[in-house]
Amino acid sequence: MKQLIILDDAFQTLNAGRHLLSHTIDFEIPYWKKRTQRIHLNIRITDRWLMVIIAILLIIIGLQWWIPRNNSTTQIDNMLVQMPSKSSVIPASMPASKPINDVLSYIMTHLEDSQNETPQTHQEQRDNFLVQKQLLITKYLIENKASRLDKLSDEELLNLNKEITRLFVDLVLNNVNAQKHVYKYFTDNTDLNKIETSLMEQAKFHVPASIKLAQSALETAYGQRIVDNNYFGIKDKNRKSSLTTTTEYYTALEMQANKSIIMSSTRVVKNGKTLYKCIVKDHFAEYNSPWHSFRSHSVFLSTNKRYSPLFTKGKNYEDWADKIGSTKYGGVGYATSPIYGELLKKIIKRYHLDLLDF
Repeated sequence: MKQLIILDDAFQTLNAGRHLLSHTIDFEIPYWKKRTQRIHLNIRITDRWLMVIIAILLIIIGLQWWIPRNNSTTQIDNMLVQMPSKSSVIPASMPASKPINDVLSYIMTHLEDSQNETPQTHQEQRDNFLVQKQLLITKYLIENKASRLDKLSDEELLNLNKEITRLFVDLVLNNVNAQKHVYKYFTDNTDLNKIETSLMEQAKFHVPASIKLAQSALETAYGQRIVDNNYFGIKDKNRKSSLTTTTEYYTALEMQANKSIIMSSTRVVKNGKTLYKCIVKDHFAEYNSPWHSFRSHSVFLSTNKRYSPLFTKGKNYEDWADKIGSTKYGGVGYATSPIYGELLKKIIKRYHLDLLDF
């Protein structure tokens, strides 16, 4: 209706302007050889030109109506967006003099240490969560007369995700004996509710919530290294962002292919595989908020042909993890490390993130 009112006003203005412009217009041209000389113009808008102008107006108004409805960001999405500063995030508990650059080694050490912990969550508690989650889903489907979750409105889906998140924290995360900074990473919603957002992205883009959460945890060392709100280590292909120093693990061939960005390298053995630990400087994507990083990750995977094999795996997180790693070991090449998928599976298993997949 608003567009129709605008169009009607435009027609009236155009019609009035047509009468105005039919008169002679006198004006002086600056710096003309004869300063007093004046130019007389007689401008008339013909019907043909009037139709051209109307067509242009219709196109502009049509674009104004169409673009917002095809934007990947909805009003509900915007409710999830928080806007922290675009800088490296180092928690107060972590000495600023010791930033984590080698997140892969950090995660490996963390997972080895956590093997000595005694998780309190057992199969009975897993089953309890699954039953409670299914009851919630059924309740929402019945109340909204929907046959599938993607038939729910964004608002109802967000409400459901909030309830599932609370249930997961109460029944699962509170019983896994997680280290303080790990628990905070999954539950703190100061900048972004990661569980809730991962559930929403799962419903919209079919990326398992467990994979998204595990990748963000691995790539940031549970939030201890976040640069420019980049939670997934996505590179800036346009190379317009500032250079960032990080640690990558390459095979000999991968090291050769990436020699232009490698500052130093050391031969190491990881899980029985010979690799090269390389200090690299590269361009990584920059985001205005954590939510934009989570959304970009969904779009990156779902629109890139290279990653299409992942979406044939359904919601099985083990299949996704096995397929997402290095191309040298049969993966699609999201990461170069041959143990990337194994680490994802260990994170998911350790914190029962697979319970969020549906």
